[in-house]
Amino acid sequence: MSTIKPPTSKLARAVLLSGKSNTALARKIAKELGLNLGKMEVKQFSDGESYVHIDETLKDQAVYIIQSGSYPANHYLMELLAIVHAARGLQPKKLVVVIPFFPYRRMEKVMQPGEALMFELVANLLHAAGIDKIICMDLHKHRSKRFFKFQRKELLAFPLIIERLKRKKLQNFVVVAPDKGSMPASKRYARELGVPLVKSFKTRKKHDEAIIKRLEGDVLGKDVFIIDDEINTAGTLTGVVEKLKQQHARNIYFACTHAVLSGPAIERLQQTRIREVIVTDTIELPELKRIPKIKVVSVAKLFAQAIRDDR
Repeated sequence: MSTIKPPTSKLARAVLLSGKSNTALARKIAKELGLNLGKMEVKQFSDGESYVHIDETLKDQAVYIIQSGSYPANHYLMELLAIVHAARGLQPKKLVVVIPFFPYRRMEKVMQPGEALMFELVANLLHAAGIDKIICMDLHKHRSKRFFKFQRKELLAFPLIIERLKRKKLQNFVVVAPDKGSMPASKRYARELGVPLVKSFKTRKKHDEAIIKRLEGDVLGKDVFIIDDEINTAGTLTGVVEKLKQQHARNIYFACTHAVLSGPAIERLQQTRIREVIVTDTIELPELKRIPKIKVVSVAKLFAQAIRDDR
């Protein structure tokens, strides 16, 4: 049985608290830091309301609250706000929220008049609750950072995914950007791997329904890595895979940071001709979604190092 190492002197006065959205990742981060998760009761009443009680001394301590904004996003967001509010009342030296998957991350821009700018609303709620800093990973758009009225640190899963891809030692392959939004990150992957970039262009009739119009680049007989920041319903991915197969691509791999996997995603992944789906554990993957082709890489070490650096 492994034992948790004593925390370093810089972390001796730090407290880690975890909501219920991704306790597995929170435990991994705590283990990396040589800390135990703080004692706290978090529960939901029969009417759906959240209850939080922190059973730790937080006065003059650095407090890190770990909570992903995954499904059900509204519940876990309110749970996070409750933990922040309870912690703030215990007079910590500073209060940092660690949000591996930021809720409403794709709603950082108003597409038409009358829409709610949900990213800004969530950021304002966190500010009003009294946080000092946020540590998050791979936001959907860099422009969304402007909504944070507190210190921020955005981590990237890039080095972990690159390491995993390089281990495959494949030859004659390309990186495919599944849409316009993913092209900057896909270019970075292609440059690091020293391979060509193929661009995919799509149209979207409505939310979560995309049609792939064309590919720009050669995939004939090549192995393909498709790169994106998240996989939601897998609609775009399956469309790109079908287009690649029509143009006689060989083995197809997909890698992304956030495994949202909502709605028909798992069924689509099971049916599509793709060899491997590489994701991280920013979102806890329930057992029913752990199909053989999904491989999970942990981001615990990246978040643990960010907390060390913050001290």
